[in-house]
Amino acid sequence: MFSRSKKMFFYAVMGLVFFMAGIACDKLGIGNKSGISNDEVVAVVGDHKITFGDWMKQMDLLRVFNPSSGINPENSKQVEAVLDSLIDQQLVLESAQKSKFSDPRFDTDLKNKLVEADLKIKNIKDGLEKDILTVHRIEKSFQEPYKKMLLAREFAASRVSDVVVTEKDMKDFYEQAAAQYARAGQKIPPYEKVKKEIKPSVQAEKLLKNLQEGAKIDRKSDVIGKYLNSLSVSQQMLGSKNDLPPSLDSKDAGKK
Repeated sequence: MFSRSKKMFFYAVMGLVFFMAGIACDKLGIGNKSGISNDEVVAVVGDHKITFGDWMKQMDLLRVFNPSSGINPENSKQVEAVLDSLIDQQLVLESAQKSKFSDPRFDTDLKNKLVEADLKIKNIKDGLEKDILTVHRIEKSFQEPYKKMLLAREFAASRVSDVVVTEKDMKDFYEQAAAQYARAGQKIPPYEKVKKEIKPSVQAEKLLKNLQEGAKIDRKSDVIGKYLNSLSVSQQMLGSKNDLPPSLDSKDAGKK
């Protein structure tokens, strides 16, 4: 299945493997070198504020419930894509609220999924020695954000098949995917062979685009940038003169 790196939310909607996730961290916790408060706003979707804590919790959830994704939590593009997924999720939830979405089957299914999630967390806790801090952070507080994630996916999945896409939409999606694979030195099957396979992803992308066009989204670039920069080794080295090697200290500049 072909995917675009910033469409995490709909990868989950369509039952695909998440391409990215990460390890979240509290204000003074391990991994958060930025020193950003959990209450700091990183984006605003309509009237809804997304905080740094929400962003970090989303990464925890994606990592725990998609353990096979092989994530590098210090990859700034992957981390930023997690924020994109949270914004997309909020757009879908707002659309669901406007539609007064209700599904008794989902209500029952949700209870079962939460029970399964509890069991999964307990199992993960036993096996993830390196990531035990992540599990500790979310085991007592994962249910509320996880319920939102499941509801957003359920509503989006219920609407995706109704989205009308043109042949041009399909070919544009295919060509972009083919270009991505080509840059990686890989080839993909001819368009006609994968046309049916990629259609749900094209529909999902168009649904999301429609929601984005009708919403007011305000990304707090300064806060987001501060966190992304904290993941960069070069930024960490260049952020303070004291962090530079002696030969690069201004007092020694130009000296042999």
